[in-house]
Amino acid sequence: MDSATRHIVGLVRFLLHRFFRRVEVTGLEHVPAEGGGILVSWHPNGLVDPALILAHCPRRVVFGARHGLFAWPVLGQVMRALGTVPIVRPQDDGDGDPEARRRANEAALDALALQVAEGSFSCLFPEGDSHDAPHPIRLRTGAARFYYRARQLQRGGADPVIIPVGLHYDAKHAFRSNALVAFHPPIRLSDFLARSPTATEPPDRHQQRVRKLTGEIDRVLREVVHATESWEVHH
Repeated sequence: MDSATRHIVGLVRFLLHRFFRRVEVTGLEHVPAEGGGILVSWHPNGLVDPALILAHCPRRVVFGARHGLFAWPVLGQVMRALGTVPIVRPQDDGDGDPEARRRANEAALDALALQVAEGSFSCLFPEGDSHDAPHPIRLRTGAARFYYRARQLQRGGADPVIIPVGLHYDAKHAFRSNALVAFHPPIRLSDFLARSPTATEPPDRHQQRVRKLTGEIDRVLREVVHATESWEVHH
């Protein structure tokens, strides 16, 4: 971690501990000291979610974020300094060229996946959007596709791990409330899901693997966040 990143992470941690009365962190032993990986988390609290993970993960974490955030004063500069990768969502692109958007996003995600393949960590929120539900909403397939892209780009070394992160708030919008960041053991993948895609693999076979991995990430995230149908039950 370079000096600029350390200073930004330290500032983010300071601000979080000013806002929250207590931030508890568990499961740091589940984050390997070496090798690449992907942190996957639900997304109940906007920019606070990535801030908590950035501030408390023992490894440097690179994020992907919607491109509109880069236009925000200060935040955009911080995100660039952290190496955050801009992602253009269709709903944010208006009358933009869909094919150009697709190519730009593929190039951005390839750059991010290459970092994971080379031993870095990234963090993804597979739901795509922040929300107020007391459970994960429908997961998109991006995290699974990203994982397999990192596997394709890998040139030796240990396979990347997928680590689910539980974020818990007793009153997420309240000043001086409490938060818990829980790093859970890496997801154990079946032989089928752990297999790297090959150039000769039929597209439908690859899509089946992506869907199954998305389903497994969804199942594990629901367990680690204690998903319920109401916030009263959740708390």
